[in-house]
Amino acid sequence: MDISPKDLRDHVLKMASLVEASLSGALNLDKSMEDIFELERKINEFHMLIDDACFKYIALKGPAAKDLRTAIAVMKINADLERMGDQALKIKRQYMSIGKEILPLKNMALEVNIMVKNALDSFVRSNIKLATDVIEYDQEINLLNLYIVRNHVNMIKNNEMAFDEGYTIIKISKNLERIGDHAKNIAEDVIFLESGSDIRHNPEFKTGKKD
Repeated sequence: MDISPKDLRDHVLKMASLVEASLSGALNLDKSMEDIFELERKINEFHMLIDDACFKYIALKGPAAKDLRTAIAVMKINADLERMGDQALKIKRQYMSIGKEILPLKNMALEVNIMVKNALDSFVRSNIKLATDVIEYDQEINLLNLYIVRNHVNMIKNNEMAFDEGYTIIKISKNLERIGDHAKNIAEDVIFLESGSDIRHNPEFKTGKKD
């Protein structure tokens, strides 16, 4: 099978559309657990397909420079997308146990979904500026998580909410925050792909610019 960098990118974008659908359905009470399970099954199939395609491409083509970075970045993005699917499934299970809409979580999920969309758009458009914006916005998601955690801990302490419900809301918020982390990882991979700079442990390079 002849595999090209475009094939790798196309595969990961198809997987990404499934992940976005799963994230959108996680806090939608009109979507059933079965709906999210089916999306998760398809996401896992793509996870294996993409890893296999990347390994074959590297082994058979011996790519260099940006083509090699494409294969490496796609493998890393593939892993983050699969973990997002896992988080969406956890969130769905937890949210269904509450059985009613929780506005702070819906609002946080909207922000996280925008962050994920922008991370994926930065990959599609090879846009380092957009990827950098995603990385910076992760702090806002962290603050939203902190607000929800503190607020619901206080509600539990003051007997304004049952422990089980409050604790479940806190867990969902943390899972949403982790999805934001995965979106940030994807943005960092885009900067690596487009510039060759690995900025994960070098905050001064988070503009994606090389010396």
